[in-house]
Amino acid sequence: MFSINKEWGFVILTCFFEVCWILGFSLATEFWHWVIIIALIIVDFSFLTNACKTIPTGTVYAIFSGVGAVGATVIDMVFFGKEIKLMQLFFVALIIIGVVQLKRTDS
Repeated sequence: MFSINKEWGFVILTCFFEVCWILGFSLATEFWHWVIIIALIIVDFSFLTNACKTIPTGTVYAIFSGVGAVGATVIDMVFFGKEIKLMQLFFVALIIIGVVQLKRTDS
């Protein structure tokens, strides 16, 4: 069975909330939208802080920023119909490879 230990759970949660507030930046039109986005950012950074307590900060930040970059690209494609060029996909793939390799070296 697939299991996630507590430390990596914080990384997953911070990545999830990061993608949520990135999407929120693109959709926010009302004041209360921005209140929700700020709350998401606060929650996100609390998970990020907890993840950094037990996992090397460089690894956590690389995953966090990599997921943000990939998430923003996917959001552009899926929600806003933006055409993505082959070079963009190549560099997104490099980010994913880098994040996977960081995880492997951390183990």
